[in-house]
Amino acid sequence: MKKTALIFCLMIVFVGVLAPLVHGQSLSNGTAIGIQISDKYQDGDIITTIKGGYKRSTSPYDPQIFGVVSLKPALYFKDATATKDVPVISAGEVEVRVSSQNGNIDSGDLITSSTNPGVGEKATENGYVLGQADQSYASNNPQKTGLILVTLQPHYAQLSNNILHSVYSTFTLGFSQASDSPLGVIRYVIAGVVTLLSFYFGFRFFARASNRGVEAIGRNPLAKQAILFSVLINTVVTVAIMFFGVALSYLILVL
Repeated sequence: MKKTALIFCLMIVFVGVLAPLVHGQSLSNGTAIGIQISDKYQDGDIITTIKGGYKRSTSPYDPQIFGVVSLKPALYFKDATATKDVPVISAGEVEVRVSSQNGNIDSGDLITSSTNPGVGEKATENGYVLGQADQSYASNNPQKTGLILVTLQPHYAQLSNNILHSVYSTFTLGFSQASDSPLGVIRYVIAGVVTLLSFYFGFRFFARASNRGVEAIGRNPLAKQAILFSVLINTVVTVAIMFFGVALSYLILVL
């Protein structure tokens, strides 16, 4: 009975004294893992994946957002042998560096990456976002940064239903990602040329085949069924040409 009372008293001490101290050391509410970041960083920086590693995000609506640096995470799984690892949280609630570069932030606004390395901003366009702000941030100086709590949930956000606006946002998103490296720009250009050529040759093939089919029906009406079947085959071939071009472009972008 005395042992049970002693254990109960120790639990009360832990909850009433130690727990608030632990909470006071970290405002994050998520599990961090250790990764190596290729450039300088600070607490609250938004991190993105790159080929062979990680770095601070420098593109608005970055689709490769991985997480946020949290130097005082609530829970940290660390490899004791990896001395250069940095704690990064990918899910949960964490403090994020933000600015008013794209307007003041209200609680509930979606937060995305920006051109300022590692710093988030208010999302107002279609694109990838980091998560939702749990606190507000306002500043007349867009170069100034501050820390606010954000619930992390990286995903693509559709903030506008305007078709032209969506196409423009997609184009600018792809270009900004491609411009991160010269090879990325070249790959996007080649993929675009391949797609356009496949559609050009597909439509050209279909137009010629259709014209020949119409002429053949005029010369020989009795063979109408066979000619229409031939036109159908040509349509399938046209679709196959376009599909091959799009598939080839996709492979160029992902490899």
